[in-house]
Amino acid sequence: MPSSIRNLEFIILGSGTSAGVPVIGCDCAVCTSPDPRDNRTRCSACLRFIDPKGQERVIFIDTSPDLRQQALRHKINRCDAIVYTHNHVDHTFGLDDTRRFNVVMGGPIDLYADRHTIESLHRVYRHIFEKEKNINDSFVATLIPHLIEPKQSIDLFGLRFTPLELLHGRLPILGFRIEEIDSGDSPSDGPLPLAYCTDVSAIPPQTWSKLGGLNTLVLDMLRYRKHPTHFSVDQAIDASDRIGASQTWFLHMTHDIKHEELDPQLPEGMALAYDGLVLNSSSI
Repeated sequence: MPSSIRNLEFIILGSGTSAGVPVIGCDCAVCTSPDPRDNRTRCSACLRFIDPKGQERVIFIDTSPDLRQQALRHKINRCDAIVYTHNHVDHTFGLDDTRRFNVVMGGPIDLYADRHTIESLHRVYRHIFEKEKNINDSFVATLIPHLIEPKQSIDLFGLRFTPLELLHGRLPILGFRIEEIDSGDSPSDGPLPLAYCTDVSAIPPQTWSKLGGLNTLVLDMLRYRKHPTHFSVDQAIDASDRIGASQTWFLHMTHDIKHEELDPQLPEGMALAYDGLVLNSSSI
C-alpha cells in the first residue's frame, strides 16, 4: 500500500545542549568556530508534511527557548501539535512563542506530554493555562493539553507517535518512535520509522524492543567525558550500534565537540546532527 503522507521532512531545529553553542563568555575553538555546524541552538525538532487529506501539517517535538529563531529560519508558519520529551527549561521555554501560530492558523494547538511535564507547564505558564486570572486580557497562546503515557500511541494526521520510556539521570522522560499509520508492507525510502531520543543517560530494558527496525535514530551525545544525565560519545555510539538503525544522528552536543573533528571518526551509518539538518526521502 503506498504511503498516504507526502513531502515529509524531519527537521533538526536545534542540536545544542542547554547552554547552546557558542557558550556565553567562552572563546574556545568550538565557540569561535567559523563552521556553522558548530553553532548550536537548544534542542528541538519538527515534522513538516502533507497529511492524507492534502493539508500541510507541522508537529513540534519540544519548544526550545530558541523557537522563534528556529521557526523564522525554516519559514515555519503553523503548528498543529506539540509533543514533549520532558519539562526542562531548554525543552519548554519557547512555549510562549506558539501564540503567533494561533494567530496565523486561527485556532488552538494540541499539546501532548506526560503528567510531570504537564504539571510543570501549568505551574510555569499559569498566564496561559489560567488566562481568566490574568489582570489584563493578555495575548497568550491557546493550547489544549493531553496526557500521554509510555506505550500508549497517539495518532496525529497520519503519523503514529509511540512514547518511549527513557532515563535522564534519575528523571523518567519520553522519547518517541514515529511512523506512518498506513505505510503498508513496503519499506520506506524516507526517514521513518524514526526514534527521537534526546537527553538520555540510560535506556530501560522494556524500551529496547521498541527501537528495532528504524530507518533513523536521533540520539543524545553530550560530550566525551561521562555525565550523570546524558550519554557520552562512547555510550551513544554503543547504544546506536546495539539499536542498529539504518542511520543515526547525534545531537544535544556541548562545546566539547567540534563537528569537523568528530564526525569523520564516527562508525559508518552514524553522524553528528546540526541545526537546520533536514531529513527526507532524498537524504536517506
